[in-house]
Amino acid sequence: MTENGVVPLPDRRRVLLGGLGITAGVAGLTLSVPALARAAEAGGSRAVTDDIQLIIERLRQRFLAQGDQVRIANGIFLARTSEALTYVESLRADGSWPDVDYGDTTSSANGRVWSPYHALYRMTAMAHAYRDPDAAGYGKSELIEALNRALLYWDSVKPTSTNWWEVEIGKSMAMGRVSIFVGDELSTEAREVTYAHNTGRLDPVGANGSWRTENYLYEAVAKHATADIEQGYATMSQTVAVDSSGKVTEAVQVDSSFWAHGAQLYSEGYGMALFTIVAAWADVARGTSFAFSPEDIDAIAFYILDGTRWLIRGEIGMMYLGYRPPNTIDGITSYAADFLEPLDRMVRADETNSAAYQRLADNIRGKIRENGVTGHKYFWRSEFSSHLRDGYGIFTRVNSPRMKGSEYRSTFRPEVGNEIDWNAAGATSIQVTNREYDDLVPAFDWFHYPGVTAPYTKVTTQSSPANRGSFTGGVSDGRYGASVFTLDRFSTTGRKSYFYFDDEMVALGAGISSTSRHAVHTTVNQGAARPNASVGGKAVRPGTDSAATAASWAYNDEIGYVFPEGGPLKVSNKEQTGSWLDRDPVKRNAFTLFFDHGTTPDGATYAYVLLPGATPDKVRSYAAKPVVRILRNDEQVQAVRHPRLRLTMATFHAAGSLDLGSGRTLRVDQPALIMLDEDGSSAVVSVANPDQPGLTVSVTLAAPGRTRRASFPLGAGPNLGKTVTQPLR
Repeated sequence: MTENGVVPLPDRRRVLLGGLGITAGVAGLTLSVPALARAAEAGGSRAVTDDIQLIIERLRQRFLAQGDQVRIANGIFLARTSEALTYVESLRADGSWPDVDYGDTTSSANGRVWSPYHALYRMTAMAHAYRDPDAAGYGKSELIEALNRALLYWDSVKPTSTNWWEVEIGKSMAMGRVSIFVGDELSTEAREVTYAHNTGRLDPVGANGSWRTENYLYEAVAKHATADIEQGYATMSQTVAVDSSGKVTEAVQVDSSFWAHGAQLYSEGYGMALFTIVAAWADVARGTSFAFSPEDIDAIAFYILDGTRWLIRGEIGMMYLGYRPPNTIDGITSYAADFLEPLDRMVRADETNSAAYQRLADNIRGKIRENGVTGHKYFWRSEFSSHLRDGYGIFTRVNSPRMKGSEYRSTFRPEVGNEIDWNAAGATSIQVTNREYDDLVPAFDWFHYPGVTAPYTKVTTQSSPANRGSFTGGVSDGRYGASVFTLDRFSTTGRKSYFYFDDEMVALGAGISSTSRHAVHTTVNQGAARPNASVGGKAVRPGTDSAATAASWAYNDEIGYVFPEGGPLKVSNKEQTGSWLDRDPVKRNAFTLFFDHGTTPDGATYAYVLLPGATPDKVRSYAAKPVVRILRNDEQVQAVRHPRLRLTMATFHAAGSLDLGSGRTLRVDQPALIMLDEDGSSAVVSVANPDQPGLTVSVTLAAPGRTRRASFPLGAGPNLGKTVTQPLR
């Protein structure tokens, strides 16, 4: 085996997947001689038959490596491999289990369980046990006999659900797994049941397409149907193909983000499911005649390394996920842990990018803090910015009328409110240790999202008004960037800009007005309180609740905060109580900084600087002499300049000009986000406009004795909001 786990072809039938902790011998994972003979007689060459056999072995290893709990769908666990013989004992003579309601039609969405799933999970566990040398049921004929009866009973009653997913995909997953594990051992009638109730089909569209195609491949592989396997792999590769149409489709977008359920960022969730499935099939076929082409492997790398990796720094930078408990995978409990298995598989399946996948996996496992990428990426299709440095990461999610900010996918709890309502309204995840928020949820205050300006009140509806602020987006030159969020929802309006540099992020707000009867807050951050929580160098005592402070700086954990223009700032260090769905309440200590703009503010402003990874002494010094200058903060222009970097960033909410000092003026003839980089021999400008397709923006830099300008033709369709960079002449 090579360093990356790639197996030389002559030995491929004997290999176990590297790094997954499987120590079982090949004997328990090999088709019987009669099965191989049947496959050869069916017309496949011996070489192809060997390749299919290897795929079967690896598929079995894939699922056995997941541990004792059987995992099929929806994060629920209803059976264990170790209890397979118990399931045999409790099975009735007719093949039914007495505690399973085969007539139940309940949807398993939103935390409920379709009762027939218990039968499907148990059958899967029995199939696993038969092939697992470490299981008590390994190789026992009574498991096969019981499976024959259970499958035939299933076929006789044909359970169904009100939710299409259970009927079409969830059931097929279980049937496909059973056929892969023991199809060659079942009776002919029972084996045909696994095929008849596997409704997998070729579908190239998104996560659901990958599930359907995976189920199709299970049956094709179990039958040793060479042509069908080839079709399945060709279709699976299409599920990660980039959609360049600019239409609303469930697909990888041109900016390498992923959409599902409409124009909605879903690089986690459905996007993670897609990656898991595609990576698994890439891994099990590596080194065989069915392997993905180099182009297909590169498409996966574009999707993950150019895309999803930018959403992860140890943890996923999407705080709304904290409304539900995280999974524990490979001993790691986090919202990013679900990516570990597919990342490990791509380490083996993609030699070219193996080190990059490994670094991201090590980052999620907590071996290193950084994820291997440095820079700034703005996902113009999905309105999400990622700013990564070796010492920290900042993730900001905004939402215009063009995008769906989120959908409520859990069981709504009126006593808690809609936890995810404000998650795309400028929510800013600031990560240094990568535990800032994990150590606080589920006691998070869902109406104090960091970076968000909103009336401070519980949202009590599942469906909330969309943000109407169309001038919402970002600009990036690959290293630095800026985002703008035009707030217009819940009777509250405002102009919000975020500017990202090497050591700091500057946030500006202007024109904040509201007719809500609730006080409007701009939350700087809410994270797990640490013993070093302080404002102005003085400790914030536990139990402090919304205390006013005039301090120019604050600190908690490994993050510093500077307030160059003061403001109605309040601080809390208090115990908060909360719970996940169907879990006992817990208490956590939260450190929260926020501007209290009061009720019915009219034209309120704020300014703050984040210093992630800085020491308290550095934050104190920065507050005394801020490095970044705020040039302007009003409803027309929000702008800052970093003198050392010779970098100016500005949000022009309307055509206008910006005084840069020393007789210099920056002018634009259209609303735009502008980055002016004067660090080199020429002035280089990056321009973006998020809401006007095909716009041409003229930029002029006037200085004593010289005027430079350029026109920037901006994109439309899939490239609406994409940055254009060029020098001024």
